[in-house]
Amino acid sequence: MTEALKHGDTVDRVFIERSEADSLMAIRDAAAQTAVAVTFVETTELDELSYGSMHQGVFASIQPGPPIDMNELVTGSTNNGPPVILACDQIQDVGNLGALLRSLEAIDGAGALVPTRRSAALTGGVARASAGASLRTKIMEVTNMTRALMELRNAGVWIYGLDADGDIDHDAADFSGPTCLVVGNEAQGIRDAVRKSCDAMLRIRMYGGIGSLNVSVAGAIVMYHAVKSREGSAPDVN
Repeated sequence: MTEALKHGDTVDRVFIERSEADSLMAIRDAAAQTAVAVTFVETTELDELSYGSMHQGVFASIQPGPPIDMNELVTGSTNNGPPVILACDQIQDVGNLGALLRSLEAIDGAGALVPTRRSAALTGGVARASAGASLRTKIMEVTNMTRALMELRNAGVWIYGLDADGDIDHDAADFSGPTCLVVGNEAQGIRDAVRKSCDAMLRIRMYGGIGSLNVSVAGAIVMYHAVKSREGSAPDVN
């Protein structure tokens, strides 16, 4: 909520549960500083506004950001280098999508592609799960992920898919140029049509008995490595 209020132009109004008015004074002050209206409501009203999700006594009505076009992603940069773009192929868990967007923002990613259907909705839940990173990240909603990836390829962006059965270890891949990392659905992975749009499939080598990582963890590892590899070497963790 605090991150949303820092970007006051994205927040229409803040709704606060009456019984929590005193304990949420910091949020009330932040809203006042950005000229965002605050409305005090009963618990039942807040439950309805948040569609029954956990709201902790406060809810914000957030405006969608301005539309993003593909050119903004392609001509963007990551940590003063070529863009790293994230493509989320039907990530349906709000927590996973939020965590991926948080990691993308943490590496100064150029932006993300998210399908308009069969994906976690870009609502306040994603903003909360991403610790506000989704409000600072360029997100392009696409109706056809395969077509969007082909546009990126035609613009000179190298497309890597991430899969437990990939052909190349993630730390052996070349991230020196414009790059898009595709991550897939929690249960089904990357769809076949989307997979065919990738230039190569990456894997993260497992050393224990578990065969794969949670999609948000795997995505974070590869995105971070992509940026660090451009510095010449990955960090020494020993």
